[in-house]
Amino acid sequence: MMITTTDVWQYVGVFSALVVSAFGAPIPEELPIATGGVLVGREWNDPTSGMRWWIMLPICIFGVVLCDTILYLVGRKYGSWLVQRKWVQKRVVSPEKLERIKLNFDKYGIGILLGARLMPGIRTPVFICAGMIRMPFYRFLLADGIYAIPGVNLLFWLGYWFTNQFLEILHKIENYRPIVIACVLSALAGVLLYHVLKRKVTTGDPEEIPVIGRRVAEISHHRHLEHLHEEHPEMLAPDAAPTLPEPGDPKPETESPPEETK
Repeated sequence: MMITTTDVWQYVGVFSALVVSAFGAPIPEELPIATGGVLVGREWNDPTSGMRWWIMLPICIFGVVLCDTILYLVGRKYGSWLVQRKWVQKRVVSPEKLERIKLNFDKYGIGILLGARLMPGIRTPVFICAGMIRMPFYRFLLADGIYAIPGVNLLFWLGYWFTNQFLEILHKIENYRPIVIACVLSALAGVLLYHVLKRKVTTGDPEEIPVIGRRVAEISHHRHLEHLHEEHPEMLAPDAAPTLPEPGDPKPETESPPEETK
C-alpha cells in the first residue's frame, strides 16, 4: 500500500470539515464522519489505494475529541472575556442564550453536551460554556467518550457499508447540476438584494461619509458662514443678529410672549 497525495488530501479534508463544524460552521459533524466511511468503502478492494479504515476512523475520533477539548479550554480560560465582545454576542451567543445554557447545565448536566451535537451552530457556545462554568474536565471527557467511541464508529461504518447507495444518489444529483447551480445563484442574489434594500437610505449629509465625513461637514459649514459674511457685512457688527448655530447644536428655546395685563 502506498499513500498518494490524493489520499492525504482526503484525510485532511475530513479532518478539516470536523474542525470547521466544531467552530460554528453550519455543518453537522456527522457529515464528514460518514463521508470518511464512504471514501474508505469506495476503495476498499483497490490494493493500490491508500484509503484505509484503520487510518480514517482514528482521524475522525481524534478530530471530534480534539475540537471539543479546544472549545472547552477556550471557554475555561477566555470565556468571560469572549462573552463581553459585541461580535461574540451577535454572531455566537447572546447574553440571554448564555444564561439559558448555564441553567440547562445545572438541570441536565453532561446530557446537554450530548444533545448539543445534534444541533449545528449551537455546539460551539455550549462547549465553550462548559469550560466557563468550570465543569470538571474528567466529566467533560466522559461525555465526549460516550459519543466519540460508539457514535463515531456507528456513523463511520454506516457510511462504509452504504457506499454504493450514497454514490448512486450523487450520480442522480449530477444530472440536475444546472438546476442546483441556478438555485444557489438565485439564493445568493436574493441575499444581496435583501442587504441592498435593507441598507440605510442616505440623506446626502457629508457626515454620512465614513472617517472624513465630519471634517467635510465642518469645512462646508465654515465656507457657508464666510459666504454669508461677504454678502451681509452687517452680520460682523457687535450688535448684529445672533450668529448661526453650529451643526449639531440644540435649537434655542423660544420665549413665550408676555401675558397681557388686564
